[in-house]
Amino acid sequence: MKLVDTNVFIYALGRPHEYKEACARLSAELVRGDHVANIDTELLQEVLFFFWRRRLLSDGFAMFDRLRTGFPSPFAVTTQEADLARDVLYSHPTIAPRDAIHAAVVLAHGLEGIISADRGFDEISGVTRFDPKDL
Repeated sequence: MKLVDTNVFIYALGRPHEYKEACARLSAELVRGDHVANIDTELLQEVLFFFWRRRLLSDGFAMFDRLRTGFPSPFAVTTQEADLARDVLYSHPTIAPRDAIHAAVVLAHGLEGIISADRGFDEISGVTRFDPKDL
């Protein structure tokens, strides 16, 4: 199973981006269940924050609801993942803390890897990054 990073869903929206087309296609496939993948609860928080910050909460609620329908049992971020995220961030201080949390979920649950355009995951031992353009 692969974990899905927030950017797969966010890049599919809004302005032009080199990953827009690939992420739009992949987002639809993921929510339909075409891939063996899941999200974590941190992704849900990131989606709400993204839309809240842009004062588009109704869009955020719609995205949140689609994700909860497509991924009914997201991985919880517990103290185990938080502690592991701390260790990941200590070893890789250039990655964002939220990415350390996603990496910790991959490591804690022995997942195949993470679907993400973020190349920062490539530096983390034990985390394989699957580029959305390649799926």
